[in-house]
Amino acid sequence: MIISPDVNGEMDGSVLRIAREINSHYPIVPITRIEGFKFNPELLSLGKYILLDYSELHWNTENKDTHLFGKNTSDYPEIYVGDEWKKFDDFIRSNPPLVYFKRELFKKDVTDNILPIDYPCWSTPYPMQSKQEFNARPINAFHYWGRSNEARVKLHADFWLNSSKNGAAICDNIFHLEAFLRDEKNTNKWVTLNIAHYSRQPIETILGVNGLSKLSVSMKGSGHKCFRDAEAPVNSVMIMAANEIAYAYEWKHKENCFRMSGEPIEEIEAALKYENLYEVYCEGMGNIEKYRTPNYINNYILPLINKA
Repeated sequence: MIISPDVNGEMDGSVLRIAREINSHYPIVPITRIEGFKFNPELLSLGKYILLDYSELHWNTENKDTHLFGKNTSDYPEIYVGDEWKKFDDFIRSNPPLVYFKRELFKKDVTDNILPIDYPCWSTPYPMQSKQEFNARPINAFHYWGRSNEARVKLHADFWLNSSKNGAAICDNIFHLEAFLRDEKNTNKWVTLNIAHYSRQPIETILGVNGLSKLSVSMKGSGHKCFRDAEAPVNSVMIMAANEIAYAYEWKHKENCFRMSGEPIEEIEAALKYENLYEVYCEGMGNIEKYRTPNYINNYILPLINKA
């Protein structure tokens, strides 16, 4: 059973999709930041339940502690505004979940029943390329993005600014991409595509470009994590921000991904020169398999619920 915390039944579609995959004996309450949220009093009759908290704060919110309902929501009054959110917060405080799955969870805040959760990988598997095939990929770095974090805008600009230093050819228009790959003689190709929410492209198209790229950038979104964390590594090497956020299956620097702790352009160029880049690609392909939806639900989420 899935119960919306909003009286009007509003739920994020992606989170609802995940909840429907979880065959739990306990009711599931999925929560995200909902516009015009109104507390659902049906929650007050719940006994044991599972909380799926996929809520994010804001792209420029600096937090060193995890936001947890029932604990510190009052620290974010500009995000959780009004009495309706307070009612939900009070409900969690007085009736804590059996398992609290939290997407934006710092490692230091993990407990026996407060555990990380991610968006799983919904894409179909891609075959592993040989080292020769991988090294022959025509695109060195790929950045596809929407404007949920201003750092993405800066990186897009930095692709161009840095091209005057490293001599790279840049493509920033998906409709120019075919000709760019066919006719551009410069072998140092970088691609950065702003894919706005009002002009979505099929994910198969995006992942097709991803599979032509040695590195795929996953920048922070409205929180520390990003949807691309489960997309970038399906057929490329993910390069993402370094952070202290917990993942179900860790993304480790120079093992199955690259972690940026400095200027992104410098980190990208260093990763491209890494002698074991292909091995990182192979390990990343292995790690993302753990996130593939059936594997993630059956091998990670359900065992944690069943032992609670």
